[in-house]
Amino acid sequence: MNVNGAINRRELTYKALAGLVGGAIGWIPVEIASHGHSLTQPLSTAAIVASYISMAIFGGLIGGLILASEEQRLELTPRMKTRFVVGFAVCAVFVLIANYFANQVFGAILNYGGWGVGHQGSIVLLVVGRVISWLLLGAMLGAGVGVAGFSRTDVARSMVNVAKGAIGGAAGGFSGGFLFDFVNRLTGGGFLSRLIGLSLIGLAIGLVIGLVHELTKSAWVTVEAGRLKGRQYRLDGAISSIGRAEENRVGLFGDPSVQARHAVIERHGDGYVLRGLAVQDGTFLNGERVESASLKDGDRIRIGSYELSFHLRQVPATAVSPASRLQPIAVMAAPNADAVSGPCLIDAAGNRFPLRSGEPTRIGRALDNDIVISHSSVSRHHASVEARNGAFELRDLASQNGTFVGGERISEAPLRDGDTVRFGEAALTFRA
Repeated sequence: MNVNGAINRRELTYKALAGLVGGAIGWIPVEIASHGHSLTQPLSTAAIVASYISMAIFGGLIGGLILASEEQRLELTPRMKTRFVVGFAVCAVFVLIANYFANQVFGAILNYGGWGVGHQGSIVLLVVGRVISWLLLGAMLGAGVGVAGFSRTDVARSMVNVAKGAIGGAAGGFSGGFLFDFVNRLTGGGFLSRLIGLSLIGLAIGLVIGLVHELTKSAWVTVEAGRLKGRQYRLDGAISSIGRAEENRVGLFGDPSVQARHAVIERHGDGYVLRGLAVQDGTFLNGERVESASLKDGDRIRIGSYELSFHLRQVPATAVSPASRLQPIAVMAAPNADAVSGPCLIDAAGNRFPLRSGEPTRIGRALDNDIVISHSSVSRHHASVEARNGAFELRDLASQNGTFVGGERISEAPLRDGDTVRFGEAALTFRA
């Protein structure tokens, strides 16, 4: 996969500009609170309180605008307002807490470097102290952006985004903290250096958070045809909805043939499944109308006048396949592989598990099933296989992660010799 083609430059630009604008506006309260103070002067209680409040506002503005920039739109939509308010509140609290510890670290380094009331110390340690303190602030600010966008329906993915935000924020804070004193030297100090320095800190945090998200994303879609041609959408959660309504992760606006919630892309382990929701207008994959189908890199999705290309970050060829990562499959009465004949399911290790001919064979994670699959992606009672009219049919039992035959998610489907069936992430082969 070409890294340059994978990066969404539009979103990256929005995040960088959001951080820059947040830093520039946030400079105002910081400047008011710190005006007339220097590192060699003692601060009153009122000045200390003002500095904490101003830094909380500064961080809240950067975080709120970065989170709102996820929409990649200039118009002020209700969703954008909500994201800004939530991002501002969460990031302000995070920065308020981080500011306390950053000040403690900064003060300790300054004391070590000989700084005191009426006495200037080591400039090198001043820069080191500022860089470390801004690294801490940036990490907490980036984590706040991740927390503000937390999804209760996809906790694991949200935790990853919090970590990504913290890494990006730390790198941005480090860069901005280093640039602050560099700009201060170039401009000769004063309010202009502080304006440029704090703006650059916001820019660095927004840019690096965006880069971390872009370089670590797993899948995305790009609009190839339609009103929003060139727009790219990252597929982060377990379910990414597509449609005309504003709340969709992939918003396709301006086409009446696109329904409010037209389709969804669901993540199942390392794979993705497209599921159409619009009965009348339909959802098309590579020119064919589909209700549910597995996606692979390069697939084309058509919804109304829009055409999207699906992209999946390629894993190294030496990576372990999903099937080989499965936990061992256990059967209540473990069969002798050599003694099993007739219709059966075969796991990756070659073990055979017989299918009943007179009654359904139940499959799931719970111990009361006929075939017990000890894997977290498998529901307690996941599916069943039943003999009908001389053939076998597989039925999904409302499982959370789905049942698949030949890569397609099914509710009920006949089985043919050699079919690959998958329960969540557990793959087996049907033999008649």
